[in-house]
Amino acid sequence: MRDHEMRVSGLKSIRRVRVEGSNSSVERLEETVRPEPPRPLDEALPEIEEWLKKLEEDDPENAGSYRLLREIFRVQAKIEREALERLRDKSEHLTKLARQVPRKRKPLLELAGGLPSELLDDAWLREKMLELLRSARNAGMNVESRAAPLEAPIEKGLISLSQMLLEIMIGRQDLINAWAGAVSAPRDTIKALVFWLLQPLVSAVKLASAGGIKWAQELWQQGVCPVCGAPASLGYQKGEGRHQFMRCRICGLEWRFPRARCPRCGADKPGSVVFYTPLPDKPWLRLYKCKECGWEWKIVDEEHKDAVQHGLPPHELYDVLTYPLDLVSELIRERRGNGRHE
Repeated sequence: MRDHEMRVSGLKSIRRVRVEGSNSSVERLEETVRPEPPRPLDEALPEIEEWLKKLEEDDPENAGSYRLLREIFRVQAKIEREALERLRDKSEHLTKLARQVPRKRKPLLELAGGLPSELLDDAWLREKMLELLRSARNAGMNVESRAAPLEAPIEKGLISLSQMLLEIMIGRQDLINAWAGAVSAPRDTIKALVFWLLQPLVSAVKLASAGGIKWAQELWQQGVCPVCGAPASLGYQKGEGRHQFMRCRICGLEWRFPRARCPRCGADKPGSVVFYTPLPDKPWLRLYKCKECGWEWKIVDEEHKDAVQHGLPPHELYDVLTYPLDLVSELIRERRGNGRHE
């Protein structure tokens, strides 16, 4: 995705159409704008690493964070590959369930009864978590704790990672808090590690069901991910007329979503949804806000002329690319909390 021509080439498809008054058919080039199909991290990894190196050069102040992400993506690619192998015999079943998602209006994992048991083997999860921990430490992340090594509860089997994953998917953090308390470590550090472990597991479910989930990508149009049910807070616009798609920040699935609708409360009256471009040097990064419920989400305008000239990374890095919008949003909330209104 280095220039405009490369980006729009994927938007066009050839369709055979019947010519009126004739028994023959012809091929006609039509513009279609669709969400990107799921792809394995292994396939995306070279491009991801190249862009992280570029971001590191352009933003030396945060070079350590980009190096850390390179290491995490490498480990996640391995975890996703192993998870897919564990799901090999379940792929047909998951694909059939995925086809039902738009009709039953329920995310795939809800229809499946949660993460497949093949991905909840605690011994395997401990091994993968320890790999993430080692990689994070080697990349310079501070994963030290005051009371005991961060690995201790995992190595001793005192914490069930499978239960921890199930908790975080329903919005609970009891075991995360317990782990952080046991070793006197920052809760955010523990939460990041668990999140990094969860992402490739749910992504593997997405890939295993890719043949069926493509219908949900076009027809779902709800404010939560059709695979895992995570709330939509990241997306992009592309094509003539700025077609909008949301991207799950957990599993990475992309699906079509109306531009003027709030993903959280569904408000779509004129004026209910507003957007800002708070970064003067990056006007293609937009922060959207619902005036009805206060929900915020980030959008990359891929058609903005400056974005085309500047170049955009692969979609796997859109959460990183838009991170400054998270900081802007946090700053605004802090100021409002102190009695200042923007």
